[in-house]
Amino acid sequence: MNSSTFRPKAVAFVMTFLLLLAQIAAADPLLKNPFLLLQDDAQKLPPVNWIRSRTIDVKHVAIDLKFDWEKESAYGVTTITIAPFKDTDRFFLDAASMTINSVTLANGTPLKFNYDGKKDNDNLEILAGGTFKRGVDVTVKVDYKTNYVNSADADTAIGSFGRGLRFIKPTADEPNKPMQIWSQGETEFNRYWFPSYDSPNDFRTSELRATVDKKYTVISNGKLISTTNNTDGTHTFYWKMDTPYSNYLTSIVVGEFTPVNQVWNGIPIENYGYPSETKEVAATTKNLPDMVRFFSEKTGVKYAYPKYSQAMVEDFGGGMENISATTQIEEMIHDDRELLDNDSDSLQAHELAHQWFGDYVTTREWGQIWLNESFATYFDALYHEYKQGHDDFLFNNVRANQNEYFDTWNGGNRRPIVTKYYANKDAMFDSYAYPRGAAVLHMLRKHLGDENWWKAINHYLTSNAHQPVSTEDFRIAIEEATGESMDWFFDQWVYKMGHPIFEVTQNYDAATKKLTLNVAQTQKIDPENSFPQVEFFQAYVDIEIDNKIERVWLEPKAENVFTFDVAAKPKIVNFDYERTLIKELKFEKTTDDLLYQMANDRDILGRRWASGELIKRVGVAGDKPRIMKAFLNMAEKDASWRLRQAAITDIMQMSIPQPAQGEASLNIDAATAQAMQRLAKDQQSQVRIAAITLLGLTRDAKYSDLYLSLLNDRSYAVIDAAATSLGATKNDKAFDALLKMTGMSSWRNRIQMAGLRGLAALGDKRGLEIGLKIAADKTQPYNVRTVALTIVGATGKGDPRAYPLIFEAFKTSLATNDFQALFDSIQAIVTLADPRGQEAFDMLKEKFKNQANILGYVTFFESQFKTAIKK
Repeated sequence: MNSSTFRPKAVAFVMTFLLLLAQIAAADPLLKNPFLLLQDDAQKLPPVNWIRSRTIDVKHVAIDLKFDWEKESAYGVTTITIAPFKDTDRFFLDAASMTINSVTLANGTPLKFNYDGKKDNDNLEILAGGTFKRGVDVTVKVDYKTNYVNSADADTAIGSFGRGLRFIKPTADEPNKPMQIWSQGETEFNRYWFPSYDSPNDFRTSELRATVDKKYTVISNGKLISTTNNTDGTHTFYWKMDTPYSNYLTSIVVGEFTPVNQVWNGIPIENYGYPSETKEVAATTKNLPDMVRFFSEKTGVKYAYPKYSQAMVEDFGGGMENISATTQIEEMIHDDRELLDNDSDSLQAHELAHQWFGDYVTTREWGQIWLNESFATYFDALYHEYKQGHDDFLFNNVRANQNEYFDTWNGGNRRPIVTKYYANKDAMFDSYAYPRGAAVLHMLRKHLGDENWWKAINHYLTSNAHQPVSTEDFRIAIEEATGESMDWFFDQWVYKMGHPIFEVTQNYDAATKKLTLNVAQTQKIDPENSFPQVEFFQAYVDIEIDNKIERVWLEPKAENVFTFDVAAKPKIVNFDYERTLIKELKFEKTTDDLLYQMANDRDILGRRWASGELIKRVGVAGDKPRIMKAFLNMAEKDASWRLRQAAITDIMQMSIPQPAQGEASLNIDAATAQAMQRLAKDQQSQVRIAAITLLGLTRDAKYSDLYLSLLNDRSYAVIDAAATSLGATKNDKAFDALLKMTGMSSWRNRIQMAGLRGLAALGDKRGLEIGLKIAADKTQPYNVRTVALTIVGATGKGDPRAYPLIFEAFKTSLATNDFQALFDSIQAIVTLADPRGQEAFDMLKEKFKNQANILGYVTFFESQFKTAIKK
């Protein structure tokens, strides 16, 4: 599974955010993962969760359903073949919120049953009327209908997915919604649409028959055996999966789709998108066959199922790796212009990697979900490394994964990757299961070396094929494949929490030509946290000395001393080359040393570390001019566009007035202004966006012609940044140019929305009627209407129509967990500055009271709101 908000792509609203609230120019976009659930009290252990005991072995599940669209219900028969582990007169299944009509044997003999819908597990009791014999297969048929109506559920870590079947239909607010049905089974939500044993520690095969109107397609697991036309205007799809797998990976999608077909090595690859989007679906998924090849070749395990499909649906929270039949968020589809800025390769690679890690082998219990999610996260990164190069992998994946973990750690959520102590199973889908675990896998790969790493991965998969697994299975597979004892590694990085904090000092003795590094570990055990912790860490560490790499062994003690023969005083000493270790580092260097490293280190993360250290020294007397000059040089000349983009953002941060006051404008010198004007025409769109955003924060009208020219850029994100920057200038030319954009058609209405954001930044009162009209027009796409609210907020102060319209939109987005729409409506509430807006913040604080990371952003916006209403 991959939440669509885990690595957000909403560049446009981040840029709007920067222009509206200059004082947070260096802030992250909303949330890396807004569904991160923190424990109520990180100091005490949550309740223990043991692996679930099984009384039966489920062999096969056959589902046969029809649907009541009006009642949002499924009805039909599920046939289940089980074998008891001991002689018994009854067995139990999981069936949530159902009406059970009857239970029979396969031959039609009725069986008595008891159903308790209030229980979590084992709530359908089936009585034998005799004895079900140990190890002997018995097949029962359950006739039922579902009663649960699925909607976005903020109480789970995967909130916008909800539970079981979701019926998508046109609504009064969104009359153009397509008719769709999709399922969500992870964690234990398939019990809401068919009865079975619904925990991950049992594998079985499946069949699915679904009867729908002839305009609809049904997509499910395995191979499509047949499609049968019926006399009543319906047809029945019959899917069969002969490879055993875990219950939560069973899926169904119903809708009007046109497949874009691909193939790899004889295996069909099917991408189900809307009939009007086949060109864009093809462009977005063009690398998918190569991903199947890459993972098959690298793991040594060929893709194992009869087909691979992706179905793109409405209102889905991201991606879900249902075996052989991934369900994806529809917004992942891009046209060729959006692909200039972003693609969906990461999401697609993540879900595809799950077909090996999560489907082929599956965690046997949720406390070890890293075996699914960390692997998918890291293997997505490995494909990125293959496609985009090692440096981009280090910056975009290794660094980002570690930073996301540190965000979580610093937010107070502190636990080991693997634990039996957790508040609820959904709470395990957090930064430990995704980026922290991926960072640990990267350390493991670096420790073993690539040859042993891939040998271990192959042995892990082949020795545990089609079985539920535990972390010990992975550790044992490594030891069997490589001969290396890995107890210490798993104990340190997986079963215990924390990371080292290093204080490094260097000394060069010119007489002996020796460099000495003193490496102290200063982390402390937290006596108030009951999770197991590491006192001192051990690891290999790569140390770069003037582009030569020395590998040393760090012993688990308070201080290690390393000595190296070096002919002359080194200009670069880079502790932990390529930032392999999860760590905090204090390594005091002079400004001159940092400037040299920033410009010359061959390690992209060494250059980034040096730039971060230099930002801390901006306030040192005499240092700022040369530091700013170095950042400008990096912005224009570094080999990595990511570092060039980051340098612009750093310049922006260093230029913000301190303390920032409301919408205070940036003051930049001539050299910076000239550099940004050049970079606004850079080949890389993300660099152009950053440069335009920095210039936009000056609110200087002299750049208006530049912004006007960039409204014709090929990149939608550049247009978005240019439109908002143009609006911020309050230039006389802006209104007509931005108004024209609101009538232009483009993919996902990107240009229209850019024009609306520009009008909001402009704040021209003439925009109010435009904003009101579009925001209230139900024929307009939902995302366009929510962006139009920002104009209403910016121009509607004192107008009685403004606040009710914004607040109703806010309530809708809050109810559906639509975070982009929430941002737009909250932005409108802040700028409108109507005192009634406090109720929105009160509702946010109540809904997200147990999610500290979200509350931090709520508090920030609330403070902005309170400042605004005082003006």
